[in-house]
Amino acid sequence: MQMTHEHIGQRIKELRCRKGLSQEELARRIELPRTAVTKIEAGSQEVRFRELGKFAEALGISLGTLVEERRPVRQAEDAAFFSVSDCRAEYGVPSPLPNILLLVLSRTAGDPAAGTRRIAAIVAEAERLHDEAYGGILSGLEGSAPDEIEHAVAETLEEMAAAGELQRIPGGRTGAQRYLPEREPDLEALTAAAYVTIEKAIAYTARR
Repeated sequence: MQMTHEHIGQRIKELRCRKGLSQEELARRIELPRTAVTKIEAGSQEVRFRELGKFAEALGISLGTLVEERRPVRQAEDAAFFSVSDCRAEYGVPSPLPNILLLVLSRTAGDPAAGTRRIAAIVAEAERLHDEAYGGILSGLEGSAPDEIEHAVAETLEEMAAAGELQRIPGGRTGAQRYLPEREPDLEALTAAAYVTIEKAIAYTARR
């Protein structure tokens, strides 16, 4: 059952209260005035599509959970990893993973050990750091297991290379397939929290 904006506002308020967030804190996270959040929760202001994703991310749920049939709130609170890839495809929201990979590659392109496995380890560490600090997921991947992340990263890198966004570099002595970005990452598409956690993950994995 598709929800009206009144129902969405009620859902947002319920989830916000269960997470112990004030309207001011939620408004800060989604970069809207508090008065706008008040009106949205009251159902007197419709939420724009691009704002729905921000609400979902701030509340630690998938976009589908926010706008589709009602599900138990506890399910969203207790999930170890929140899956958003299906709803991204359904609503035409692009996956953030390619942009994350462009950022990681732009920072590690000079490292001969920065093959697919190392890149996947950085993404996994960024997911862990982001979940600990802010809750929710960063890359939009369905699973958080290391092998699942590595498979998704390898697949996405190949797709980006085929699209001309990356250049394949032979592994050389290390034998690790490497990639060089052909374009800059879109930093405006990343939240400050995402940028910080990715940079921390790059630094952390470099010391291992």
